[in-house]
Amino acid sequence: MSTLDGFDLECTIHNLLKASEIIVSSSAQYKSESQTWQAHRNLHPRILARPDSLASLSRLVAYLADTDLDWAVRCQGIGDASAKDVLISLAGFKDFSFDAENESIIVGGGMTWGEVEEKLQEQAPGYQAVSARCSFVGVGGMILHGGLSWMSSTYGLASDPQNFLDAQVVKLDGSIIWASEEPDLLFALRGGGHEFAIVTAFKLKVRKFSQKIYSGSINYPRSSLPALAKGVAEFAKRMDEWPSTAMYLYNLDLMEGVFIGAKAQPGLAIWLFDTEGEEHGRKVFKWALEIEGAVDLTKVMNLREVNIYGGEPKDSVIAAKGVCSANMSNPTVAGTDMTADLILRAWEWLETTIALEPTKLNIGTFVLLELFQKAVFRSADESNECAWPHTQSQHLLQLGVGRPDEGDYPTKLDKKALDMLKNAGPMIVGGKFSSADYFINFLQPWNDYRAVYGDNYERLRAVKKRYDPRGVLVRKNE
Repeated sequence: MSTLDGFDLECTIHNLLKASEIIVSSSAQYKSESQTWQAHRNLHPRILARPDSLASLSRLVAYLADTDLDWAVRCQGIGDASAKDVLISLAGFKDFSFDAENESIIVGGGMTWGEVEEKLQEQAPGYQAVSARCSFVGVGGMILHGGLSWMSSTYGLASDPQNFLDAQVVKLDGSIIWASEEPDLLFALRGGGHEFAIVTAFKLKVRKFSQKIYSGSINYPRSSLPALAKGVAEFAKRMDEWPSTAMYLYNLDLMEGVFIGAKAQPGLAIWLFDTEGEEHGRKVFKWALEIEGAVDLTKVMNLREVNIYGGEPKDSVIAAKGVCSANMSNPTVAGTDMTADLILRAWEWLETTIALEPTKLNIGTFVLLELFQKAVFRSADESNECAWPHTQSQHLLQLGVGRPDEGDYPTKLDKKALDMLKNAGPMIVGGKFSSADYFINFLQPWNDYRAVYGDNYERLRAVKKRYDPRGVLVRKNE
């Protein structure tokens, strides 16, 4: 094992890569390709490497894996990958191909979902992959950590075996294989995360999908919460009647608009989704459109347009990247637990958390309550082909606590907010909420991984020991 000073490290990396594959710290590209979503997790790497070939990446990984250097690999930075010494950006891996006969695509591990959907529209119009709901999200982090999609209500998670078919990887010894050649590795990549190998390409199933989706937001004043809670709970009870639908309820931005000079939007909204089109959607969501104070911003779109439009105002969402210190968690909710009281408790949790310091925590603290069809978490039931054994829950609480970064994380306020996040599941869902009831993206150090991964936990540990015995792919910036 070796450790190097700054000069020796730069010389070594320059011997492994072309000059064009090393991004200097003074460039705008360095900032964009090293920036983390949460500001406090940016370790400002000494070297940012951007290999543009498998050969270059293989040489670099084989070298780094045998050192004591702190290094990591990132796609788009949404998952906060960073390192003190060397950060590898996969942005050079953006090849795309469509196999019409087998209805599949191979996409580069450095692509965003927006780039994938643009290629699909050009080369395979009418086809869709089980993609992220915001176009700026990278394919790698989304798939390896579960992968929720608007298509999940029909086809399950992006990481499920019927959607994630194979992966080209660079192992820590520098060898390059397709994961299907070593089934335990493919199993681990399907929801087990990034800690097994570096994925340079994904082979994914694509399907013909509706091009006339009724979607968008309906905005409300805060005073509409009681009526919305009742309406959402009633809708949740009847979702099986409308298998083409999904929706989420969330608090509108309070201050995030300051990042783009937009007016703040206190209040709440639902985002609806119906693949059967506007006429059907307006009937199903009539209750939501008729709540007092509703502002209808829905329209007909294809999935690519829905994902671009998602996260309204989109510019504000992406502008917040790298300027907040925040944490997220995703408790799951059983269908029978989705009641009006639960929704009101979620907003009580939100407002109690913000009240710890309203001028700071109103930026980055949120509730996003997602309602899905049963297939979202159950399409791979009884499967031994994916790392996460899935859950009998149906819905999701996506929760966040945060504030603008001031370079002082963690403060006493941050610790109090994190305690609120840690205890949110029992506070909102109730006493029967268990440590297993979490979705697998944004797991926190306090999560019980053995409970979350259940019967697959020991198998995953064995695979981890085989492919990364020294734990070099475990991130140090949690």
